[in-house]
Amino acid sequence: MPRATRYIVEGYLYHLTHRCANREFFLRFSKERDAYREWLRIGANRYGVSVLGYAITGNHTHVVCEVRDRIAVANMMKLAAGSVAQELNLRKGHEGSVWEHPYHCTRIQDGIHLLNCLRYVDLNMVRAGKVNHPADWRWCSYDELTARRKRYRIIDEDRLLSLTGYSSFPDFAAFYRKSIEDRLVAGTTREPCWTDAVAVGSAEFVDAAKETTAYRRHMQSYEVEHDACPNTWAVYETEAAAYKTDI
Repeated sequence: MPRATRYIVEGYLYHLTHRCANREFFLRFSKERDAYREWLRIGANRYGVSVLGYAITGNHTHVVCEVRDRIAVANMMKLAAGSVAQELNLRKGHEGSVWEHPYHCTRIQDGIHLLNCLRYVDLNMVRAGKVNHPADWRWCSYDELTARRKRYRIIDEDRLLSLTGYSSFPDFAAFYRKSIEDRLVAGTTREPCWTDAVAVGSAEFVDAAKETTAYRRHMQSYEVEHDACPNTWAVYETEAAAYKTDI
């Protein structure tokens, strides 16, 4: 899986995945998950980053955002992870790393591919068997994307509408709510491309990603079987070890 410090290119959407060191469950208590969510909100506002989706689990986090400024995104992620680590270390006397460094990234095409990525992120804890519905896990973006959460919101609604082609947020929320229900009926299997690939999108999009990714090694693209979007391709760095969150 590509490292964000090498693979992020400004002007694209990215799915950022950050795992706790040694797969430890440093976020297993709600206090830590609440803190991460609040620091993510503060960081997005402070640095002007458009966050489009997120999920905070017991041992890793997901953030979907638009990268207009690499430094701004890096600062947002550093603020959230660093603040939570500092609070945890002070409160529990923990020593050593809390996070694996650096976080990892997958470039995502806008439109239907972004929507599928958001759905995949919000269904994370359903796949893990912790809840039956994303509405039951308040540390993900489902409540915001379906207009259930009214205060302390993180999602940039205006940018989300522009990137997905919806004219109003109520229309988007209705679509997203139904798309989650459809996926729950169909089944919630892991789709590794969203975390393991360098880029996910149309064939043209992933071909362009090969050419615009710095430090690239040998890359290979594959068509992904995706019932919600038949024209889905992913490009992988074949020599890199896959970055797996398991869920």
